Amino acid sequence: MITKEDLISIGVLKRTHYKDLPQFVFVKRDGLFVPFRSENISELMGEEGYVLRSDIQVEEDGLLTWQDLVGYTIIDEETGTLGLIAHVDESTINTLATLEDGRMLPLHEDFITEIDEDTRILRVNLPFAL
Repeated sequence: MITKEDLISIGVLKRTHYKDLPQFVFVKRDGLFVPFRSENISELMGEEGYVLRSDIQVEEDGLLTWQDLVGYTIIDEETGTLGLIAHVDESTINTLATLEDGRMLPLHEDFITEIDEDTRILRVNLPFAL
C-alpha cells in the first residue's frame, strides 16, 4: 500500500497539460492514495496531486526540496518550537508550511538558519511573532 511517505506533493492540479509527469499521479480518496494515469489528469483538476518519490530525479548536488521538509520540526530562534510540518504548499508564489495544528508559515531561504537532516529539525528566524 502506498503511504504519504512514499509520495511527494506536486500541488493542486490546475491544468491538463503535464508533459513532464511520471506515468502515474496519485490523489487522496477516502484516506487512500489512488493512482491515475497522467494522461487522464483532466478529471483531477482542483485536487492535490502526488507522485512517487522514486519517480523524482534526485538533484546531483543532494539539495533538499521543500517537500522533503514534511515531518520536520520547526524551531524559531525567538519563540522556540513551533510544531511539526504536516504539508508544504508550493502552488502559489509564496511557499507555505502547514503545521499539524493548522497554522501556516512562510518558507523562504532567508528565514532558514539551519537544516538538521539527522534530527529532522528546521531552525528558522522568522521576521514576526506568531
